[in-house]
Amino acid sequence: MKVHLALSGLPTFTGLDPSALGQRLVIAPSLNALESAFNPLKYDESSERPVMDISIPTIHDPSLAPNGQHVLSAIVQYAPLNPKGGWEALRAPFMTAVIAELTRYAPDIASLITAQELLTPADLADTFGMTGGNWHHGELTMDQVLMTRPATGISQYQTGIDGLYLCGAGSHPGGGLMGLAGKNSAQEIIRQGELA
Repeated sequence: MKVHLALSGLPTFTGLDPSALGQRLVIAPSLNALESAFNPLKYDESSERPVMDISIPTIHDPSLAPNGQHVLSAIVQYAPLNPKGGWEALRAPFMTAVIAELTRYAPDIASLITAQELLTPADLADTFGMTGGNWHHGELTMDQVLMTRPATGISQYQTGIDGLYLCGAGSHPGGGLMGLAGKNSAQEIIRQGELA
């Protein structure tokens, strides 16, 4: 699931030097917190204390927001594709839970929000064709990693169609390692060219 927040200023994260805000921030305080965030997913429910990966891209590219303002983007883990009651009923309460969890670490964030967007797994599937709403473009399960990513028969960045290669999040090493699948695919194309 993705959350986007438009912010009137840069949030202050307790105990974190502002120079670190240009890095990927992870809210997952412990293994127990991860387990607690995941557990409701087994029952098609969402966590009241979600874990998330956060970036503030405007630190590196201020042109993404008006002068002095910022954008926060969060990948929120363990959200059900089809929750009990449906996403329309859960959308507002889940966004409230996300903001509450962010507020634990950045107490001023709620006062900085000028706009917000929640893209549920269903939204990601419908809008971007991301199977199951998965930001990795497929599950990272043992049968779909390393040399079998995204699936046996179309791995190692090749598709079976001469000259057509895969390079997105569905290819090894998956989403979250931005650009690495593309780099690996380019290296495979070069290697294939050397073999020809």
